[in-house]
Amino acid sequence: MAALSFYRPHSRFDRGWGNLVAVSQLERVRDAFSKSYAVEREVGQGGMATVYLARDLKHARPVALKVLRPELAAAMGGDRFPREIQIVAQLAHPHILPLHDSGELGGFLYYVMPFVEGESLRQKLTREGRLSLHEAVRILREVTDAVAYAHQRGIVHRDIKPDNVMLSGRHALVTDFGVAKALSAAAATDKLTTVGLALGTPAYMSPEQAMGETDLDHRSDIYALGAMGYEMLTGAPPFNRSTAQAILSAHVLETAEQVASRREDIPPALNELIMRCLVKNKAERWQSADEMLPILEGAVTPSGGLTPTSTRPYKKTAAQPKPKTRRWAIGAVTAAVVAVAGFGAWKALGADDTPGPNRMAVLPITDVSGSDGQLVTAMHNQLIVSLGQIEGVTVAPGSAMEVYKTAPKPAAEVAQELKVGALLEGNVFRAGQRLRITLQLTNPRTIAQIWSKSYDIDLKSDLFDAIDKVIPQIIDGIRQAVTGSKAPQ
Repeated sequence: MAALSFYRPHSRFDRGWGNLVAVSQLERVRDAFSKSYAVEREVGQGGMATVYLARDLKHARPVALKVLRPELAAAMGGDRFPREIQIVAQLAHPHILPLHDSGELGGFLYYVMPFVEGESLRQKLTREGRLSLHEAVRILREVTDAVAYAHQRGIVHRDIKPDNVMLSGRHALVTDFGVAKALSAAAATDKLTTVGLALGTPAYMSPEQAMGETDLDHRSDIYALGAMGYEMLTGAPPFNRSTAQAILSAHVLETAEQVASRREDIPPALNELIMRCLVKNKAERWQSADEMLPILEGAVTPSGGLTPTSTRPYKKTAAQPKPKTRRWAIGAVTAAVVAVAGFGAWKALGADDTPGPNRMAVLPITDVSGSDGQLVTAMHNQLIVSLGQIEGVTVAPGSAMEVYKTAPKPAAEVAQELKVGALLEGNVFRAGQRLRITLQLTNPRTIAQIWSKSYDIDLKSDLFDAIDKVIPQIIDGIRQAVTGSKAPQ
């Protein structure tokens, strides 16, 4: 949804006429964008934009067309917005929703992003309340990773909140970096105040933002990360007051209750991480999002420390012959057949109550960009086959993973059902002429990271050859992490 929220009172009279205006607006948008986008329907409204589900006629793909509110567009100016929002086009990260298009058309300022099949973190929190410990930390870790990437490039979001985090499969995607920058630039000219709009979302504002400071730095995002993490873990933001003014005052003057006092199973390291994000003095918060990542990766280990837990010993099985080199796509087809035949055998296998990482499952790979479905399916199947050829490693067959494509579950539940000690998660993200494959192997019970790696592929080269080279690298990396041995020569 929208990157920044705006708060302005509306009368019942205004709301009554709003429906008539909305119908007229939809038709105007359809007419204005008819040459490039087939606008199907409105899917939501935020304080700054109306979002439409549309079809990109050139690329035959569904997209989210976001049209700025007229008064906001007037305040920003037609030249500033396209220039400022282009900043997001330079961000290529698996947990940042990319920008497809932007500009001015038919009097509308707009930007286009992939249409995410899923829901926002806000919708999930509204439905479920507080999240499981594992899921909350996983989402917070992915959002923090995205924010850290943007901060390294000098980009501050300024409105991190559950509404701006989309959930696609098992992965989180942060939206609207460029829009936040464009609006902040307009605010610096005092134009936004002339139309009665206030930047930000009270529940997640840093104290300096609540006091009206416009020269915000990355530490304001870190405060918002803490507030969002607090809500995921406890079911409510740090300060839950009846009015926006009361919430802003609390951010400046009050100290939030400890997370651990509102939830008993919070590890000390995780409680400390969240509360340090929420320190009033920005000089005393975490000074970079990068500092938070290793703590998130290790915060829920049994010791509450930063180091992944040690793995259980495993019994070595007889050495398997080295497979012949073959095209990964052909191997993927074979994997699908083998998986069906092997499902019964997998379920019949016995497993200890706490299996080691040598007994693993490969979760369905997420196609972040929505344009590489066949690729990720083939990679998923090939990874299952190739990992199963590592000496001493047992992998759940693909047929056992089918249910999680349409009905994702928390990692701990998947591990319990499949009796595995490690889960391999991944996503494929396309940005221009680059394809990024990101994978991580974790202990599903402690969320400690066992191994992770990202691979960038130049789409100008032969994709099949590139995947042929990447798959063995992935397998060798996991082999070393799990068994401590390199690939046989």
